Amino acid sequence: MMQRLRTWLDANPSRALITAIAALLGLCVLAFFNQLGSLGLLDKTEGLFVEVPRQMVLSGDWVTPRWNGETFFDYPVWGYWMVGLSFQLFGVSEWAARFPAALAASAVVFAVFGLLLALAPSTESVSQRLGRATLCSGLLALSPGWVGWGRSSVTDMFLASGISLALLGFALAYWRRDQQVLRRLGHVVLALFCGIAVLAKGPVGLLLPGLVIIGFLLLRRDLWPEVRQTPWLALLSLFLGVTLPWYVAATQANGFTFLARFIGFSNLERFTSVIYAHPGPPWFYLPWLLLLALPWSLYLPAAILKLQVWAPQRWHRSDAGEALAQFGLIWLVVVVAFFSAAATKLPGYILPAVPGAVLLVGLLFAPLSPGTGHPPWLDRLQRGSGWFNAVLLGLMALAAVLAPRLIEVDPAYPGFADAIAHSGLPWLLALPLAGACGALIWLLRARYSDALRWLWLPNAAGFVAVLALVIPVLATLMDRERLLPIRVLARQAAASAAPGEPLLVAGYKRYSVVFYSGRPVLFVHDARSAIDQLEAQALPADSVLVLGSDRELLDLGVGPGDAELLGRLDAHRLIRLDRTTLDQLSQRR
Repeated sequence: MMQRLRTWLDANPSRALITAIAALLGLCVLAFFNQLGSLGLLDKTEGLFVEVPRQMVLSGDWVTPRWNGETFFDYPVWGYWMVGLSFQLFGVSEWAARFPAALAASAVVFAVFGLLLALAPSTESVSQRLGRATLCSGLLALSPGWVGWGRSSVTDMFLASGISLALLGFALAYWRRDQQVLRRLGHVVLALFCGIAVLAKGPVGLLLPGLVIIGFLLLRRDLWPEVRQTPWLALLSLFLGVTLPWYVAATQANGFTFLARFIGFSNLERFTSVIYAHPGPPWFYLPWLLLLALPWSLYLPAAILKLQVWAPQRWHRSDAGEALAQFGLIWLVVVVAFFSAAATKLPGYILPAVPGAVLLVGLLFAPLSPGTGHPPWLDRLQRGSGWFNAVLLGLMALAAVLAPRLIEVDPAYPGFADAIAHSGLPWLLALPLAGACGALIWLLRARYSDALRWLWLPNAAGFVAVLALVIPVLATLMDRERLLPIRVLARQAAASAAPGEPLLVAGYKRYSVVFYSGRPVLFVHDARSAIDQLEAQALPADSVLVLGSDRELLDLGVGPGDAELLGRLDAHRLIRLDRTTLDQLSQRR
């Protein structure tokens, strides 16, 4: 069957290319766009991030980011602009908020596909070229981290896609030095997306690609030749043309406040000290790298050892195929090492490393250097990774079946565990995982020589099945059981509030309330903090609205008869509290 497919692809190059692009497009739709708007905004980060572009659309000020009535300089504007543009094109909705991130994730998938096609040896058949390009790009589209952040409207995907596209542009320029059109295109992509990455997150958008490229060229002993052949004036002009206008405009509009907050706090302080209570040990990102690129990360040891990185001569004597894998390794190591050195740590920070890791693994299964066989020790290592992969899939299938019994009841969402159990979701997840496990074991026990080359296939098929079967059910259930109450009560607060009446959110900082209520919100943890914030903002209202779960309102000190009930949904309430009562509650505690 595979031979017949190869024969058809080789005989019809144009149709083969269209088929591969259509398959990849379908995979991106399934991974990033399927049920994209069925889930309400997630707290805290997405709820915060999406409100900023909504304010830009309302105010017409596309220079100064604002959130909850204040300027917000934690991030630059690229992500806000993309979401704001989406709001203007499609209307304000969760789908429109996430569409730009899904588009950015898809762009990198197709860029990997295009790069692998451009770098394929001319002696290869059409089926070999398309097979490798589709495999490497498909593995990225089926990486949990890329899928998760590609479906979330936060800044991480905008930075990761900018850095990834810049590095892929460099790869095209470097390996196609003999083709001026492709080399110029690669340089344009490099400069353009370095600029976009800086607009998405700041200086790190230039620093990381620069470190990867310099490190790679040094190991290749090719730094100075590449420096001499690079059109620096054109690249610098393009980069500055993308980045400078907004930074200049933001500085003119906000002065030192912008520079101090953005450069000082959001960049330097985030790197040198822990902010927002997000610390982590030096090895923090190792388990996260495993999870973000699972199951492909299980094959990283084999992919790395295949390069024999301990032999210096391999770095500058390797052919183009092996050098591309080396580039993927440097990409992966630099990103993880850089953020491991930072004091503040969050899983999404190493998202730019995922394409490098997946490229490395993809080239293990489909090398760019045809005819290079694996030594026996590498086959044994790859087989061992495959068996570990199979065991992990089996354990995950078992965990999915047992999940309803293991989920603890959350007082804020008392019906969630039962809803999971009765949705059929555990079996929808377990069956594809078990099927992938069985197929993987069959491949590992098979006696034909090419079996190890196909270890990716059961994983990919299982992942596709999970995306098709689980995402629609899970998104609907999560929204109904965990997100809908806050969304409904936030909108009710907007409709019920008297003129000038403040809205408070008790306990967990549900930033999405600002978006759904369309008004400023005070986030409080007890009655005393509520009084302090009301006095600090000179809000002399006779009453306040308070939104929170039953437990959070109890922690606030609100007892029976203390407040007017305006709305209830599951274990969450919206209440009106007299200012006098709030003062009394603060004195009790």
